[in-house]
Amino acid sequence: MTRDALDRAAVAAFLAARHGGAAGDAAIEVRPLPGGLCSEVALVTARLRGGARARRVALVAKLVHGAAAREAAVYRRLSRSVARRFSPELLGAERLGRGRWLLYLERIEPAHAWPWSDSAHTAQVLDRLARLHATASGASLPAWDYEAENLAAARGTLALAERVPRGEVPALARSLPALRRVVAALPAMRRELLELRPLGRAVIHGDVHPGNVMVRRRDGVVEPVLLDWARARIGSPLEDVSSWLQALGYWEPEARRRHDTLLAGYLSARGLAPALTRPLRDAYWFAAASNALAGALGYHLAMACQASEPGAAPDGRAAAARNAADWLRVIRRADACWR
Repeated sequence: MTRDALDRAAVAAFLAARHGGAAGDAAIEVRPLPGGLCSEVALVTARLRGGARARRVALVAKLVHGAAAREAAVYRRLSRSVARRFSPELLGAERLGRGRWLLYLERIEPAHAWPWSDSAHTAQVLDRLARLHATASGASLPAWDYEAENLAAARGTLALAERVPRGEVPALARSLPALRRVVAALPAMRRELLELRPLGRAVIHGDVHPGNVMVRRRDGVVEPVLLDWARARIGSPLEDVSSWLQALGYWEPEARRRHDTLLAGYLSARGLAPALTRPLRDAYWFAAASNALAGALGYHLAMACQASEPGAAPDGRAAAARNAADWLRVIRRADACWR
């Protein structure tokens, strides 16, 4: 996080408002953390005076801007609904200007670092998602025309794919016809996805992957917590489920092998029969394709092109091409289901 984005005076003012005089002479440390494309994140630690001993507090400060500034409103609304149980607590929010917010969030202390040694945590995330989808239906979220944005992103991804030299991403040669068909059919696919019964529509996180999930221990119970709610919206629960299972499949061979078992486990957690029917499987792949076209596939195609430029590391191109190939496999599956 840049010096201008978060200076110690701003942090000190927040701590003083929250902790009173104990924050008057606080020793404050700000350490940047990995963030997203439209956000900057820092871990803030401070030693507060008071009594015979100094007290240490820690929180996360997140500067959101552009499209991600919507996250400020999402967190405020989550804090007033049952969905607050699934996210870090919003400690405060400061508007810095048009489309710029500084969020102060509860620091989540991970009970287990990624990659998790216990595969049960993988299923726990699905159980957590099932409870979110089932109980947060009444939560109000900021307006977002996701359908229009998703379609625009899909068309942009297709335009990029048409320009990528075939040698850069070998999987494009056999995937491009399927990509064209899926982009053309995307609005109809999404209508079918959102109308699937009995899942229908629900409040979803919108960006579930290992970087946005932590496992913490609270009151003796280990539970997953979902981070980064900028893409929360009303959508199909299968968008969250497929996002989690597809992301895990790239990192965890065991999760890839147990894919259908984990998907059936989510259905059971929702109180539904764990039957992977043809309509449900089709809708699952429509959801996965929507996620791919929302930005993931386009990102990796762009990285593959950049990695091929002079001076770029050769392993960067291979990794980008491999990731793009994984998402293109999803596109082909969705195309086969639709056809």
